[in-house]
Amino acid sequence: MNYAEISKETISFLEQCSASLNNSPLNQSVRVLVELRISQMNGCAYCCRLHSEEARKLHISQEKLDVLPVWYTSQSFTSEEKAALQWCESVTRLDKDLEKIRKQLLQYYTERQIVDLTACIAIMNAWNRIAVGLKE
Repeated sequence: MNYAEISKETISFLEQCSASLNNSPLNQSVRVLVELRISQMNGCAYCCRLHSEEARKLHISQEKLDVLPVWYTSQSFTSEEKAALQWCESVTRLDKDLEKIRKQLLQYYTERQIVDLTACIAIMNAWNRIAVGLKE
């Protein structure tokens, strides 16, 4: 189903939301790692390929990409990246400990960056659900 053609206005709104994150003070490598991890969690092969390609363009190491599903046991990620990945998984699953994890983010990120990171997570989950649900 060509959802971008069928519902141009709605899909263009999502595209604008995604594009706005390119101007965020959030580190773009962190953004891409989060988008890729969410796509892995949601089983969106199209989005995994897209974000893996973007990660390589940003010079994210292949080693990091290889161990992203087990980031929490890997020494390849910084504390800042691990905090963002924990947040992305917790928000995607809507864990009950969100307040505690959000407070931990403040060690590494400004409030603006946390808002943008959370928006990134929400937008990526929306894209995954559209792509998986409509068989991209």
